[in-house]
Amino acid sequence: MTDENKPNQDAFSITEDFTDQPTDAFFAVYDGHGRDGDKCANFARDNLSRVLAKQIKTLKQKQLTASSTADVETINDIELNKQQLHDVCCKSHVVVNKAMHTNKKFEDALSGTTAISAVFQGKRNRVTIANVGDSRAILGKRVKENEEEKLVPFEKGAIYRAIPLSKDQTPYRKVERKRILERGARILSLDQIEGLEPLNDDDGDDGDENDLDLGEEIDEGGDPPRVWHPTMDYPGTAFTRSLGDALAEALGVIAEPEMVTRELEEGDEIIVLASDGVFEFLTNQSVIDICTKFKDPLDACKAVIAEAYELWLQYELRTDDITMICIFVDGVNKQKAENYSSRASIVNLSADIPDNILIDTCMKKEKDDGKFHKRLAEMKLILEQSLQDGPNGKNIDFDKISLQKTDNEKNILLHASKGSVMMQSMSPEQLDKVISAMQPTAVKKGEWIIHQGEEGDRFYIIEDGEFEVRVISEGSPGNVATGGGSVVHTYKASKDKHIHPSFGELALLYSAPRAASIIALRDGKLWALDRSALKAIMLDGAGRNELVDVLRSIPELESFKIEEIEEFASEMEEVSFKKNEKVITWETSGTALYVISEGVAEISLQPSTKDGEGLSSALERLDFFGQEVMSSKTIARYLSTVEALSDVVCWKLDKGKIEYIMKKMQAVREGRSTL
Repeated sequence: MTDENKPNQDAFSITEDFTDQPTDAFFAVYDGHGRDGDKCANFARDNLSRVLAKQIKTLKQKQLTASSTADVETINDIELNKQQLHDVCCKSHVVVNKAMHTNKKFEDALSGTTAISAVFQGKRNRVTIANVGDSRAILGKRVKENEEEKLVPFEKGAIYRAIPLSKDQTPYRKVERKRILERGARILSLDQIEGLEPLNDDDGDDGDENDLDLGEEIDEGGDPPRVWHPTMDYPGTAFTRSLGDALAEALGVIAEPEMVTRELEEGDEIIVLASDGVFEFLTNQSVIDICTKFKDPLDACKAVIAEAYELWLQYELRTDDITMICIFVDGVNKQKAENYSSRASIVNLSADIPDNILIDTCMKKEKDDGKFHKRLAEMKLILEQSLQDGPNGKNIDFDKISLQKTDNEKNILLHASKGSVMMQSMSPEQLDKVISAMQPTAVKKGEWIIHQGEEGDRFYIIEDGEFEVRVISEGSPGNVATGGGSVVHTYKASKDKHIHPSFGELALLYSAPRAASIIALRDGKLWALDRSALKAIMLDGAGRNELVDVLRSIPELESFKIEEIEEFASEMEEVSFKKNEKVITWETSGTALYVISEGVAEISLQPSTKDGEGLSSALERLDFFGQEVMSSKTIARYLSTVEALSDVVCWKLDKGKIEYIMKKMQAVREGRSTL
């Protein structure tokens, strides 16, 4: 039975005159999943086409600037080749995925969206499909009549063959399975997770590329393989690529799309983009066969969706969200804008300012118009408002919450932390802080640790004790306030066997109702980690890890090892500058390397050469400057002036520290010391 109150988690977008080209268009279908799946799908809908258009225009502008050909006069004269379009499509998906993680309006830890999109380049009769997940793109091609390769006329009963333009990214596929398994994740069906089916240790690497040829066959089992944490029962995604799904990302579920570009030829007449709700009970060929019965693509959409819906009602107690775009290609080799037509219900919704700003911060921008400084000031204000002190732990005082622990306690907490996805990806410095921030909690027999339905904000590691997990199912008798319900699991700690289970990890990600109650069966001891402390640690650590990546991109540091780069990063300190304050000045002695942590600045190249005259551009978060101090053993002078456009915070590495670290590194290389 469908839930009438459940939001539709599908979304779609249609953009004609894409990148201001009347012959080009962008189509996409998004299928959200998880608690905030509708918000993830809408976020992708509102931003993917915008980001891609920006990337395409930026690349075209660079080519136009570099072109010396007489017939290339405007940006519209530039056509991207296949590889260039693939590159910008991939980058755009990654940017939107990163921005989704950063968004403060919804939580994508266990929510996300798939995305299937098509970019039409009308002048070249070319379509590029980008796929992330298990939605699908298919082509309906009119079959040849005879050896002379004439197409069967419509009046003689033309038939169409379904050609897949995408391949479902699921654990059925060997190459996708391999990536997931290499990250240490498990691939199991729900029945296997629940113990109803035996586990199969064979990962299928010696078998065919597909265990099931989705598109040609229907998965009649209804219990597909899913991606799971090595020791815990989440996230359970039935696909291996998506946007969002921050937890699954640590297990190898990636946002990079698979892409295919097809040169449209005579007979390529139907293109369908649809969410997996269409294909649960219909094959690719069935969908194309239905579409061929109609002259209007909107009527074709209605017919396919009606058929899919009926089949859902026939075979299931629920129906999935179903979304489809049908495109009728009216012809090829026509140099005009009317070489395709499409029909769908267009919803004119645009992303609000905070989402747009979050996207923009994930893209490197150049000074493009006179409103640039105003837009950057607005960006800073919005970001500051979204990072107010409070639950994110920005103002946590680690000196006050840090607690000395014995070597035995540290070993227990380190060992138990290995079972956490979040903590597996932490740096040693971050993990040390997490362990220092954990607080001991003595518990008595019969004490309720958490209650089902209450808001969770703590993660627990059991040092000693035994705890029952109880769940009150809907409609069952029980008192949530006293933690009643049926026993579904028991946690037992053992110091002798070095077994120290943990629970409540999802509460570290977002404030969500507890799914169960937990009671102590005997006296024991827990270690608790508060969400605000963890977020403060992750924010600090994320900045430091990003800093390492920035330093690695500096040409003067390309020859250094990663541990040497980390040494530079560890010695950098934060310094602040007020709006309109000069950070460095052209031709003055270079004293430090800088990386922007917060705020916006402007870098100007002084007119030392004719080509450099008047050049200036914006510097944003993670942009660096002052690298001249690393390239000369003599007195280095700055080759630019940098002025703060707002209050700015930078990571600073003094030249004296640079020289000291390099001496240490030289000693290590010569065997005289260790870092």
